[in-house]
Amino acid sequence: MSRPGRRNRLVAFLLLTALVASTIMLGTSSARADDGWWSTQPLASTHAKQQGCAQVLFVGARGSGEAAPYGNTIAPLEQELAARTAKARPDLKLAQVYLDYPAVSLDDMNAAAIEQMVLPAASASTPPYSDSVDKGVAELQRLAVAEAKRCPSEKLLVAGFSQGAEVVTRALGSGNLDANLLGAIVLGNPLRYDGQNVSELDGTATNRSYGLSAALYYLRAASASNADKDKNEQMKQLLTALFAMFNGTVDNRQLDAAMDSARATVPGVDAPRTYSACMKDDPVCDAAGALTRIMTGSSSVAQEHANGSATHGSYTPQNLPKTLDAVDAKLAALPHVEVQQAPVKTGLTLAAGALIGAGVALVAVLVFLGYRARRRARRKATAVPAVARKVPVMKARKRKGMDDTAGGSAEA
Repeated sequence: MSRPGRRNRLVAFLLLTALVASTIMLGTSSARADDGWWSTQPLASTHAKQQGCAQVLFVGARGSGEAAPYGNTIAPLEQELAARTAKARPDLKLAQVYLDYPAVSLDDMNAAAIEQMVLPAASASTPPYSDSVDKGVAELQRLAVAEAKRCPSEKLLVAGFSQGAEVVTRALGSGNLDANLLGAIVLGNPLRYDGQNVSELDGTATNRSYGLSAALYYLRAASASNADKDKNEQMKQLLTALFAMFNGTVDNRQLDAAMDSARATVPGVDAPRTYSACMKDDPVCDAAGALTRIMTGSSSVAQEHANGSATHGSYTPQNLPKTLDAVDAKLAALPHVEVQQAPVKTGLTLAAGALIGAGVALVAVLVFLGYRARRRARRKATAVPAVARKVPVMKARKRKGMDDTAGGSAEA
């Protein structure tokens, strides 16, 4: 084959290599957006549309004051579910997002703040905690509606801890999660109450335990009937209602009405797929005792938090075996189907991939041209000049001619 032919083949090979490399880079960028379940950095819920449709979308809602994405309780839970699913159903297409909401700390929560939540003044602003929960509920509802429209066959698996559990509970109460809900996990739920439509497979608290928010909503409802009385009388009535909660003698009809008005009632259709766990003496989900001590002045929110922090932080995969098994079974029962993917690459991602591919191609061509230039230089440096090659030949021919003439004269 001629040298030009070999050079053309080499150029074609280098350009093809560059094209393949750029394609792989584009594919890797897309895979990082799509492999969410095993990713160490899940997307924020507000960016969920950047990844493709999945069979299951895991949504994690962290607790008060915890850092994104998942906090210290939801992160190990997600990792355990990921490991189980990767072993039992590696064919499942899974994605994950963390709920993008404030999850404010409870550092500013004190007896005065609790009193304000129960007996709000007409001119008072919404407490930071309540505002954070409202924003979380709105975002979870928005996500559920948007994903149902974008990926109709996608199922939601939602998990929330502490404040995140309250967000999940209220979002369930809105009914916006019903259509595509695979399961919901609520741990250390401030909205826990007796008679709630949930499955409790793990945890050590009794059925007559009440979460902090559930108690406050109940006390607020109880105070409404005493709105015409002075504040001292209202506080006495509230303590009476609080003792009833602590003693397990709550009027369940009044409690249910309070939960309905707070939009905290889990729909019956979600009861078999909503899993709640509460540990005894957790001041967030088993709060009647702690709240009684706070409102009677024998303790403070900070003291109760310090005393109960170890219990509130004990929702580990090891303490949730039945809950995890139940969710595992729902994941395992999903059909083996091909998931229809939605477009996942944004214009920025495509532009970046194209730029990378062009860069690879340019480098390949420059390397080839440099190689050719060096090769020509080496050949030029080692080559014998044409004139130098011709002179010895001409001298040799001239000498040969002279010899021939001399030889001819001698013979003559």
